[in-house]
Amino acid sequence: MAISVRVQRLVEPELDLAGKSVFLHKDQKIVARGEALRISASGENRIADLSNAWQELLASAQITNDSGIESAGLIALVSIAFSSHSDYQSVLIVPQVTQVINDQGSFEVVIAGPIEAPKLKPVSGQFVGGNQSSDEFLSSVEKALGAIGDGRVEKVVLARDLVMSLDGEPNLGIPLKRLHERYPDCWTYKVANVFGATPEILLRAKNGEVSARVLAGTAARGTDPDVDVAIADGLSHSLKNKHEHEYAVQSFVSELSPFCSEVKYEKEPFSLVLPDLWHLATDVTGKLLPNVSLLDVIEKLHPTAAVAGTPTGDAIKLIEELEPFDRGGYAGPVGWISSNGSGEIAIALRGGVIESNQIRAIAGSGIVSESVPEAELVETELKFRAVRWAFQSAS
Repeated sequence: MAISVRVQRLVEPELDLAGKSVFLHKDQKIVARGEALRISASGENRIADLSNAWQELLASAQITNDSGIESAGLIALVSIAFSSHSDYQSVLIVPQVTQVINDQGSFEVVIAGPIEAPKLKPVSGQFVGGNQSSDEFLSSVEKALGAIGDGRVEKVVLARDLVMSLDGEPNLGIPLKRLHERYPDCWTYKVANVFGATPEILLRAKNGEVSARVLAGTAARGTDPDVDVAIADGLSHSLKNKHEHEYAVQSFVSELSPFCSEVKYEKEPFSLVLPDLWHLATDVTGKLLPNVSLLDVIEKLHPTAAVAGTPTGDAIKLIEELEPFDRGGYAGPVGWISSNGSGEIAIALRGGVIESNQIRAIAGSGIVSESVPEAELVETELKFRAVRWAFQSAS
């Protein structure tokens, strides 16, 4: 499908996020409305199918750049289902209007056509238990520890869910705004039916270079400054958390290396502080080989050990046995790509999935041999804080 694209200077940025697709991080904002094109895919080859469709679209697209910003171009948003067996479609969406605000300037990508305003209803309230109770989650962790003890897996990431009923298509404008303001260092996203504020970028591409931040290992923030420092120190010396983090980093570097001429990362993780949590984090950088696209690498990287486990295939099988719900786009790649080869793909965490009559919030925890089931349950509760807070009195 050939499309005509006009890129121009942005005069009046979007302030209302209601009914918009968004990808927000610090001072960079991508806010989009309408859909000029939606491409769907499913199954094992879903990422490759979307990548091929994107390349075909670019080959025929007529892009006129009047913005004065050389790097400006056509933008597409992507949300990819966590599992190849998911009932949810993976999608690549080309919005009708995409506004981009970053340190290089502000521009607007426009594809002609009428835009229908969605009929939205304000949403706020309390999340309640979903398809798996707390006791059932504890039982699943016990079974996972048994699988680890039997040598079936080294690590597996198990998630649990909460739900909130809906009456119509939800207006997420206020929850998204609250998430972005409270967690500016995270990537606040709403693409298709997934949303949240994730601390984990899967891969960023710019000028032929890629970068990522691997997170694994979690602790709650302290209420007293001295206690908070002690918690961070304890996290950095925790055998269980360092063990989990090392799995995630080594798995990521191993998968990224074939696509790069070099890959660099620090051997020791640092403590990343968020309003509610501490995480162990490692930044990874690399130089892409010629003719390698961002989605090419994403196809190989997903799912990482940080959201699935090790070995990946066995961990996914165990997840499908122990989780009584479809993750959909949760823990899958979500973000944006540009016709100039740049883009940012995060992992859809700290949020949920919009279903036909409810919002399903999902939070997970990495299970390794040193894990204690009750502690893993507490970790999921900590990770639910962001989405619970975003929807309290949000109307």
